[in-house]
Amino acid sequence: MTHAVNRLNLSLIIVGFLVAVTLFLQNMFTFTLRMRQLFLILLCLPYALFAQTDLKKNVVYGELAGAANFYSINIETSVAKGINVRFGIAAKPGELFFIPGLAYLKPIGDSGDRFIEIGAGLTNIIAPKAAFKYDLSGYMNFGYRKEATEYNPIFWRVTFTPLLFRDPYPAAGFMGYLLPWFGVALGYGF
Repeated sequence: MTHAVNRLNLSLIIVGFLVAVTLFLQNMFTFTLRMRQLFLILLCLPYALFAQTDLKKNVVYGELAGAANFYSINIETSVAKGINVRFGIAAKPGELFFIPGLAYLKPIGDSGDRFIEIGAGLTNIIAPKAAFKYDLSGYMNFGYRKEATEYNPIFWRVTFTPLLFRDPYPAAGFMGYLLPWFGVALGYGF
């Protein structure tokens, strides 16, 4: 029964994430419907290849730059082998940022705690419309990370994190832009 519940939870998380990414892509790019469907199938393919396993450790970490563009506090948990879900929050005067995300981890090396990370997510900005031009942005992660283990609970990662901004007031067909960015994170596993 536990495995069935875990699979259901994982399925709901992935479906919700894919719906959010689809809505974002519909507003960001002028892809045809078939191109968006192909993109989402390719995005989901690595997740479908892994079987459900027991949950790993959680990690709490601070990130400089990264998905929030300046700093954020995050909690990340492994929901299946090679799949992590992230929830983050950041704040500036008059602005609040919520940062959900999903990451695929590919192990490298013999130690079992080093990974290549490929992920994506959304940054929802809650602020008065006049204070912030872009109210929603997407991000991608391409990076290297060292996971926390029982013997060494320190977690760190370095990522290339391009940000995709959506303009809530598009003019002359301009829907948003891509900002090449990076992120550095340090945290503790439990």
